[in-house]
Amino acid sequence: MDEVEKVARSFEDRLSQLRHELRTPIGHIIGYAELIDEDLESEQRNAYGHDLAAILNAGQKMLAIIDQHLNVSKKSLEEIELEEAQFALRLQLNHIGGYAEMMREDAVEREEEGLIADLGRITSAERSVLSLIEDIGSVLLGEVGGDPTPVPSAPHDLAAAAITGLGGDILVIDDNQMNRELLVRRLERGGYSATTLSSGDEALVLLDARSFDLILLDHMMPGLSGLETLQKIKANPQMRSTPVIMLSATDDADVMVRCILSGADDYVAKPFNPVLLIARINAALEKVRLRRNAARQIKVFISSPGDVIPERQIAKMVLGRLNEEYSGRALLVPILWEEEPLLVTQTFQAQIHPPHETDIYLGVLWSRIGSPLPDTIRREDGSLYESGTAFEFEDALEGHRSTGKPEMLLYLKTGYPDVSLENRDEVLDRLEQIDQLNAYRERMLMGEDGSYAAAFHMFERIEEFETMLEIHLRKLVQAILMRQ
Repeated sequence: MDEVEKVARSFEDRLSQLRHELRTPIGHIIGYAELIDEDLESEQRNAYGHDLAAILNAGQKMLAIIDQHLNVSKKSLEEIELEEAQFALRLQLNHIGGYAEMMREDAVEREEEGLIADLGRITSAERSVLSLIEDIGSVLLGEVGGDPTPVPSAPHDLAAAAITGLGGDILVIDDNQMNRELLVRRLERGGYSATTLSSGDEALVLLDARSFDLILLDHMMPGLSGLETLQKIKANPQMRSTPVIMLSATDDADVMVRCILSGADDYVAKPFNPVLLIARINAALEKVRLRRNAARQIKVFISSPGDVIPERQIAKMVLGRLNEEYSGRALLVPILWEEEPLLVTQTFQAQIHPPHETDIYLGVLWSRIGSPLPDTIRREDGSLYESGTAFEFEDALEGHRSTGKPEMLLYLKTGYPDVSLENRDEVLDRLEQIDQLNAYRERMLMGEDGSYAAAFHMFERIEEFETMLEIHLRKLVQAILMRQ
């Protein structure tokens, strides 16, 4: 690339940056004006409707002026009618400021605090646009540096109030506070719940701890950029199945292509049309749901008495991570009695999915053998089961012996629980439970010669259990998928 091309490229980059920075606060103006419009009651519409329509109209005209005078075809400052562009933008901005001030005066008199707050945001955005208009020439000459400030917002589509989304938990990542506020309000109106973060680094930490149905990610952020954040998300097996929609005020086609090639599910330009945004979100979520429905369902029966509740929660977390990793190929469905709508008219065992009809049995034992069963539930030889836990283990074992399913994993926790010595009955009960459990384990896991007749895994700390379980389940899932 020769010097002339470098200068041209540099000018084009500055022009693209300028368009981005101008559209950001203009998007805020339009977005908050639309939100106000959607909230107006009939009496308020009579008072504010005309002024609000004028603000929206002026905002749309400013976007058209930018497209006319600062479009991608301009290759140098000489090709831009700078004074005409600045005059046209100031004229529309004056309309916005004047109408917003008249609305604010009426809102103060009527003590409408929410409206006053949103008008204040419009006024703040107006000042930002004015500052940028004054600096257009300097920015394009490279004499002024600027930090891009992205925008989620909503152009003129007053039908947006009727938008209904599919629902879901969405993570919004954007360094601009007003952008985040606008998006949250728009998403909540669409029936979504939203969590917001201001940086890619924060997002990666949160995504490592919990999952979301979808991510809205701003492209241009300081520090870890949106594109870099996207690439890290898609490189992580536990995160990559989460759909990501990129948001950007830049009109550079190369940016869109890089995002899609890096794994973005979609790309929405800002200021965005709210109907389009919700439609894109719905489409991305629907794809995920279709993939999950098409995936091989693997039922995982989790059996454990009440002394290992933390381990049960860890098991659910591990299953969640593996579902992210195997999205579209496998869906691990946990079966836990506490999540079933158990009716008082029947026993626990009669209402829980039978272990022998699942794909994986996961047992965790420590210091309790579990709760006793009613006399009506007996083995074929007429003997009573020691507990519900024993029934689940033997039901799964019989199923494996006859059909090869479920695969069975058993984990034994070492050490003893802390029990208050003040309660003698509690101490004696726990000792009796430990004796019963040890006797049952010996009978089921040990051969007559004292050798181990069945394999199991031992752990002391919950972190050990989590690591082992994830490794073991991953291998089992891979084996199950290979048998398809």
